[in-house]
This record gives sequence, C-alpha cells and structure tokens, in this order.
Amino acid sequence: MATTVSNVQLPVDCVGHKGDVVQLAYSKVCNSGYYLASASQDGQVMLRHGDTGDWVGTFEKDGEPVLSVDINADATRLATGSEDCTARIWNAVDGKQLTKIMLNSPVRCVALGAKSEYLAVGCLDRKTGHRTDKVLYLYTLERPDLPISFEGQTRGMRDVLFCRDNRALLSSSHDRSIRLWDRMSGRQAHSIALPHHAKSVELCADGRTVTIAYGHSIVFIDVDRFEVLQHRKLPVRLIGVSLHPEKKTYVCAGSNRCIYKCDYATGEILETFNAHERHMHCIKYSPDGEVYASSAADGGLRLWQQTVGKKYALWDTRTVQNNEYDDEDDEADIDVDDEAKSESGGDQN
Repeated sequence: MATTVSNVQLPVDCVGHKGDVVQLAYSKVCNSGYYLASASQDGQVMLRHGDTGDWVGTFEKDGEPVLSVDINADATRLATGSEDCTARIWNAVDGKQLTKIMLNSPVRCVALGAKSEYLAVGCLDRKTGHRTDKVLYLYTLERPDLPISFEGQTRGMRDVLFCRDNRALLSSSHDRSIRLWDRMSGRQAHSIALPHHAKSVELCADGRTVTIAYGHSIVFIDVDRFEVLQHRKLPVRLIGVSLHPEKKTYVCAGSNRCIYKCDYATGEILETFNAHERHMHCIKYSPDGEVYASSAADGGLRLWQQTVGKKYALWDTRTVQNNEYDDEDDEADIDVDDEAKSESGGDQN
C-alpha cells in the first residue's frame, strides 16, 4: 500500500494529566458548546471545552487510577470507574459527587443511559474464579442498591454502551466476544466472536452504526439489524477507532503511535501522521466532526483537525508534511452467531 502524504496536523496539546490517559468521552453539542472528559491513571478525571481543550474542572484528585469515563449529552453528569473498585456519578456543573457504588473488582467500563437514569458498569478480571468480575451490571440511579445482572461472558469486561434507543446494551469482553443485551429482560439477544478482544467499541451519532476495532481490523455493524456493514483492515495493529458523526471518515489509533484517517465508503487511507511520543490509548471524534481527540501515555492528550488548514477554534493555516507508515499482516475474520446470521443473511466482511 502506497504512502499517503498530506498537510501535517498542528495539534492542540491539552496539558494537566500526569499519568496515562486511558479513556475519552465527548458530550453532544450544548448551548455552551461541547465538552471532552478524560480519565487518567493519575487518579484524575478532567473536563474541557471540546473544541479548544480549555480546562473546565477536575473531578478526582490523588486517588486510585481511573480506568473509565462517560459524559451525558448535555454535559451535566459524569460517570467514572476506578481501580479502587468504585463507580461514581458526578454533577459536571458544580463538581459534586452524587452517587458512589462499590464493586468487587476494578471498574473497567461505565456508560450513562440517554437521560442519565441508568448506569452500566463492567469490571476487570482480578481473582481467579471470581464470578462477579465477569458480570455486567445495570443500575437504576434512583435505586442503585438493586442492580440487574447480565451474565454470560467468561472473562472481564472491556467496553459497554447503550443502544437501540436505550432498550439494549452492547458489551465487549476479554473473552473476545461482543454481546447485545435486552435491557428489560437482562437476556443476551445476539453475540459476535472475534479472533482478538475488541480494543474499542463506539456508537456513531446516527444511533445505529457501531464501530469495533480489534487486531488490524475495523468492523462496522448495524446494531438494530445486528449485521456487519463493512470489514476493513489496516497494515498496523489498532488501539482504537472512531467514526465521523456523518460517516464520512473514520480515524484509527495505531500501535505505532500514528493516526490514520480513512474514507468510510472505500476504506482508502486519506491521511496519516505521527501523533504521540508514547503509545496511544484512545481516539474519539467530536460531536460536530470538526475535531478528534487522541490520548496516550504520560498524560498525552491532543486535539486534531478533521480538515487541516480550516480556521476553527485555535487553529491557523500553517502546513507541513507528515510521516510514512509500515505495512503489517492482515487479521482473521469474525464470526457472527447463528441467530444474527439468520437475520442478516450470513457474514458480511
């Protein structure tokens, strides 16, 4: 595959974190703009203006490493999950802690329902044979003492999100599965078996398209029909992938510390550049599609332009050339469960 050359990105560096920034979450566009939340192993969660990176507030200080974060649509609530086995809900306006839930293992993933009435929580494996590590929990925040349990995965959780208009949850596990759960019954509706565990799982702004990254592969799924829309591959092992809100492009964080921007319709690599000095953890598009954020080790957090040279927020029009990337081997395909195949007419890779 030929090297793609483009105008070099001029990132906005968001300083403040001292440890690895392991997860990012954007709000929707609000009256006051949109916001970016970041979770770090330094024990802090920070909230920033999503277009400029300007600091708004810090929600945890000098605690155990924070592993997960989510923010609701209007940036009034934050959810966090930590190494200290707690999930917390915060008032994102005044910084006050609203709810604290104790679990038996480090909290790897959290997700807020559409109206912040629900909190989904998944934990990491910590103890051999410890059953609760492998359970996905759903809390109604009016009664957090009575969670619903979703059981079936054989290892700890990796990611979780709400979908199908809040009627379902989609989870990924270190057992290499993607599972769709009915929120009301707590039962598994569908599943996908991957050759590697998913590095990222994200719901697009359309509310239907889910982007999954694993190995060298990117898979796009229609979560309503639970069928594979596209299966793309890159010549580098992936850390995470994010789809543009209008499904124009998708951006990929590679294990080689490079970002790749690709055309959604064709899979063509449109742009690639070195993004961080240390290994990356996460990548996310902003809700307006003008910016994407990437995070890395040692406090790395940067904002990048969707259209290089466009005057937006803090950017001007200076340009330089970017770097090359190396080819690597492709990955294995995925297997969709029989129930999903019968609905979609089989695998679509």
